[in-house]
Amino acid sequence: MSIALDTQRTLLVTTGDSLFQLDQVESGRYHLSADLEEGPCGVHVDIPAERSTPGRIRQRRTGSILVPEGAAGRAFAALFTGTPIAVATTPDFVTAAWRKLAVNCAGIVNALTLRPAEVANDPAIGDVMRGLVAECVAVGRAEGADMPDALPDTVVAGYRAAAPDSINSIHADRLAGRPMEIDARNGVIVRLGERHGIPTPYNRMAAAVLAGQSVA
Repeated sequence: MSIALDTQRTLLVTTGDSLFQLDQVESGRYHLSADLEEGPCGVHVDIPAERSTPGRIRQRRTGSILVPEGAAGRAFAALFTGTPIAVATTPDFVTAAWRKLAVNCAGIVNALTLRPAEVANDPAIGDVMRGLVAECVAVGRAEGADMPDALPDTVVAGYRAAAPDSINSIHADRLAGRPMEIDARNGVIVRLGERHGIPTPYNRMAAAVLAGQSVA
């Protein structure tokens, strides 16, 4: 895909799963026909919301956005001045993005089991989620992120502390029959793991099984 930009002053941001989007640009899947002064600028969006039916969205708390420090990040944050969305900059966006991915990659379990957050209370499921996150930790470190050893336990604890009936986006997409962000949440870990020679059997299997379900 080729994206034409009119000016070098264009601010290009990638929302959603920023690691996946930036990886697509770097890998050449998306070609930028203009040289940007800064960017693309990754954006870490944290707005837990669920669409239960068309036109009905349940937002469980106020959202926040995190962007890298720098001119592009500051310009993006300024767009939200006076809004309810809290936007902040960080000097280590790589770490922030990988820590978000650690939470997201574990969510594939919900889509596979078709059960909301409460499924994490099952000890065996909790172990699978820890395995998914542990692989994310290893690959994230190889990519330069600061990933603590305790992150797998922290992620599982977060799922267990969430509202038992809360549904993440990949689970909601499967329920609705929409395309799922399997590659953005788990496939990217497998792909970057291969680049660094790091095995990722949990994420590879989960992504393959869920992709198979989407075809069925």
